[in-house]
Amino acid sequence: MPEEEIIIAIDPGTKKCGYAVVDSNLSVLQREVISIEKIAKTIQDNLNIYKINKIILGNGTNYKNIEERLKNQFSLLRIILIEEKFSTLEARKKYFEAYPPRGILKIIPLSLRVPPCHYDDFVAILLAEKYFRKKSYLVSQLPG
Repeated sequence: MPEEEIIIAIDPGTKKCGYAVVDSNLSVLQREVISIEKIAKTIQDNLNIYKINKIILGNGTNYKNIEERLKNQFSLLRIILIEEKFSTLEARKKYFEAYPPRGILKIIPLSLRVPPCHYDDFVAILLAEKYFRKKSYLVSQLPG
């Protein structure tokens, strides 16, 4: 049985980021939307709590700037870029699964619903899930 892996997943933005700590069982240990200025401190805090050796970073808005900062500050962590296409729409769906609309709002089609708050943390969770699915697929393809 492979050892449990815990990763940090970040959905980068220009002012804020979706941030999640997720384990290989797809359990979400932490999720939040944080300002770019708080990323380094939040990562450092999580390194003191969890055994983390990778950051999964979405390849969307402002990712190069954030990737550069993370490489400089956390040189021991491996940074893996993940394709972010369509993740916002998927995250919106995930948000409404976690917080289903009530009353008359239920009749509004999902494609027209907009969460009442930032939901970049759900994008970060999706990036982590994508990473673990890809990794699991690659492992299952090994001869053996």
